[in-house]
Amino acid sequence: MAFLSRLFRRDDPLTEREQARQQGMRDARRHPLGEFTDPDFQPAFVTEIRARARERITEVDRRLAATRAVLLERALGEREVILRELGRIGTRPEPPVNGHALTEDESDEQDPFISIAEARVRRAEARRRALVEEANAGVQRARARIEHLTQEWESALLERDHEVEAVHARAEQHIAAYKGGVLEVHPRKEEIPPLWKGEVVAMEATEETATAISGREEIARILREVEDRIEVWHAEVMPREVPAGPRQLPPSPPSTPEPTDRGDVADAPPGGRETREDG
Repeated sequence: MAFLSRLFRRDDPLTEREQARQQGMRDARRHPLGEFTDPDFQPAFVTEIRARARERITEVDRRLAATRAVLLERALGEREVILRELGRIGTRPEPPVNGHALTEDESDEQDPFISIAEARVRRAEARRRALVEEANAGVQRARARIEHLTQEWESALLERDHEVEAVHARAEQHIAAYKGGVLEVHPRKEEIPPLWKGEVVAMEATEETATAISGREEIARILREVEDRIEVWHAEVMPREVPAGPRQLPPSPPSTPEPTDRGDVADAPPGGRETREDG
């Protein structure tokens, strides 16, 4: 029907409905009466309207599939960014110094009595920690972008639902206007059923479609993979610090004996010799 092709290209809903109503009046005069009174029969206009609606929905789904491909490509790109940051040279710790790993306080401590080798190791550790912080910042930014892609996909699914709802609503408005035109001139209008076959159709929820499920699962899989790799990387570049042994306290000075209050000791002559009494 050339009329339907023009109808679906128009942007004026009032004009579209009026033209559909007039078409219904013409068809009611020209077509067999049973075409409109049989509840198991679908009028040609309804069949064509539903076919046009399916074509529009197919276009919407093609755009959704293209959006899915773009988002997955971006997610894989962010995954590569994360893998490059995790593989950055110089982020793994050096072997322990003097039997234990340097703590953050020790690496920043300015000890004038440390050896030249240990000072060099501490400077290298400070540079390594700076690289780790820089790499971690890049990793977290890329991870956040992957999470945002998940939100973009959910928004694309909602937008698809709205577009499909609009297509169905437009088709139902055309069918209702067409039916109104038929009822105006049909000689047996009381026999026309409340609903023609195909007049109302159920819309499939986008969340249940294969495209929606696969898009959501693919992005979630990429996010889980990078999170596992980040966890392993954190364990490698920030290992659990080995506690140092107890500090050796300096020896305490010898204790001074406490003075006594006994009088015989205080009155004793030097050297401890007893004084004999004269007989």
